Amino acid sequence: MRLGVLDVGSNTVHLLLVDAHPGARPLPAHKHKAQLRLSELMEADGRIGQAGADRLVSFCAEAVALAEDKGAESLLAFATSALRDAVNGEEVIARVEAETGVGLQLLSGEEEARLTFLAVRRWFGWQARRLLVLDIGGGSLELATGIDEDPDVAMSLPLGAGRLTRG
Repeated sequence: MRLGVLDVGSNTVHLLLVDAHPGARPLPAHKHKAQLRLSELMEADGRIGQAGADRLVSFCAEAVALAEDKGAESLLAFATSALRDAVNGEEVIARVEAETGVGLQLLSGEEEARLTFLAVRRWFGWQARRLLVLDIGGGSLELATGIDEDPDVAMSLPLGAGRLTRG
């Protein structure tokens, strides 16, 4: 089954298409990304500006067309820090769905940290023992640690690379 995953981050939006089969590792089939820099397109009042929303809608429409063209049967779409922190994040998400059909799932910081931890655990396996995972994004830093598949601690801090370097 060909599956599409759309990751809307603070700086970059990624579409990854994988061939996924039960019990097997997913095999990358195609990827497409764009640097929308949503966090830089925030207004002084904390809203994502019209230009940022327009760019996101345009990329999501492009991603849907590309995924369909490449044979994706399903598309999972996630949004992280930029939309999570934006005053109008829910409005932008609703606009994306209305105009493109893409239902973005807004991840909490803790969910983002847990999913990142799970991906690292699956990549390195059990021989890695206790893991400490640090994921520096554009808008946030996710931290997770644990020995099992689900971390003992998972948190998100507003310490992303883009957020810390903007003047």
